[in-house]
Amino acid sequence: KKARIFDITTDTGTYTTGGESIAASAFGLKHIDAVIVCSISTSGTSGVSALPVGIIYGSGGTSITLQYYESAAANVALAEKTSAEAMPANQTVRVLVIGV
Repeated sequence: KKARIFDITTDTGTYTTGGESIAASAFGLKHIDAVIVCSISTSGTSGVSALPVGIIYGSGGTSITLQYYESAAANVALAEKTSAEAMPANQTVRVLVIGV
């Protein structure tokens, strides 16, 4: 097994409902066993904007999907960002990826 840490940065633009899919090969792996989110995603060096991140595992362990969440109002559960909603510039999350 291999364990590697990666910083994943989103492009400025709009979010697509369902999240951002990343193939195991992007991490130098053939199969992903686990992804551990090491930090909440933040924007830029000062962390001005922060978004919680969820991980969905693709079938066969060949990919993951990152989903970003935010609060619609005070005292409500977080919901996934909606399609075509703007993403903060340089949103970065650190993950530990384990696989072969």
